Amino acid sequence: MLSRADGLLQLAGHLASLPADKYGQTHLSRAISTAYYALFHLLIDDATSNWRQEALRAALGRVFEHGRMRSACEASVNELKTYFAGNPPTSREQAIAIHLHVVADTFVQIQHQRNEADYNVSKDWKPTEVVSLVSSVAVAFRSWKIVRGEPAAQALLVAMLGGRDRREGPRTGTRTKPIPPIPSEDSLPVE
Repeated sequence: MLSRADGLLQLAGHLASLPADKYGQTHLSRAISTAYYALFHLLIDDATSNWRQEALRAALGRVFEHGRMRSACEASVNELKTYFAGNPPTSREQAIAIHLHVVADTFVQIQHQRNEADYNVSKDWKPTEVVSLVSSVAVAFRSWKIVRGEPAAQALLVAMLGGRDRREGPRTGTRTKPIPPIPSEDSLPVE
């Protein structure tokens, strides 16, 4: 049986593939919104699955807020950009950082696009653009499933709950280096 998150991602892909001439913009904006909620629920489901009392997991899931999750992801992206600016060597730590960057950055980007899809009715979505957005969420799913058990991934989930303000703007004077390509699951070095 599919998880809620996997089902939503599958539905987003289906909506994105419907013929635009038949459905207009409706299915395209719904595909974007559905893809966002797929990633949203994937992260919440993983966070709440760590809670020992299964009966309270749904209540814990309601504590997560879109804005706090975005802020935690923005902070993570900024921290990871600083890490990559140091040109770290190829290692398990670097591979984990790449995957976390994919997840956090995708969350921020798809949340923005979801807001556009849900509230900007004048926006005309191109089918190829929507397919690309849904595909980026699918990539984030794969990255998350590779690193979900890592301490850094678990720390991101805790940060999404809020608490202390982790929002820091980008530091001035730091060089931005490109983030290395996404490593495959098989390429993660074993410690």
